[in-house]
Amino acid sequence: MYQGSVDMKFLFAGIFMLSATGLAQAQTTCPTGADMTKGVRFHIVGGESETFRQLPNSVVEARYQLSPGEIIRTLLAKGVYLLEVIEFENGKALFDTRTTYAFPLEPTNMPAPNPGNGWSTTVAKLDMGELGQEVQVYSFGQMVTQTYGACSYQMMPIEIQYPEEDDSKRREILHYLPELGLSYLAEYHGQDGSDVYIYTNIEVLK
Repeated sequence: MYQGSVDMKFLFAGIFMLSATGLAQAQTTCPTGADMTKGVRFHIVGGESETFRQLPNSVVEARYQLSPGEIIRTLLAKGVYLLEVIEFENGKALFDTRTTYAFPLEPTNMPAPNPGNGWSTTVAKLDMGELGQEVQVYSFGQMVTQTYGACSYQMMPIEIQYPEEDDSKRREILHYLPELGLSYLAEYHGQDGSDVYIYTNIEVLK
């Protein structure tokens, strides 16, 4: 009888814990595309975070917070194609860090990522006052399921290569979430090494 009573206590405790976990997951509000005008935030391993917000004309703003007061802001056409990157310090734009990219198409006309397809284009680049151009080759991968905390989304890996650069090993891997219309840099590989960024939880901005 005593052993049976102990087993029943553990059984009820296990049921309670499972119920509480299920309730917590049910109460989690996972961002949707409708939340993008308000903004969504990812938390990243290492303590950093990145916030995304939908702007007019098919442009997404991303703010990567390195530390309090130190932010890298990017503008992404269709949530994928880099239009501008600039650093901010304590709310002030550091214009000497600004780089802009001019594509041959308007953001609204640029191709939406399609699994198994790709796109190659030549982009004009203004890097801190120096004008140049670069070839960008996009390869759109197949959809997989990616989880951020209690939230799961379909994710398409996108590889970007820069075949005409001196650093021929340079390539980047984006993770594109069609439901939210955004992408973030998951991997960077170059001649001097590689960086991997692991995005964990996601939330809607209050």
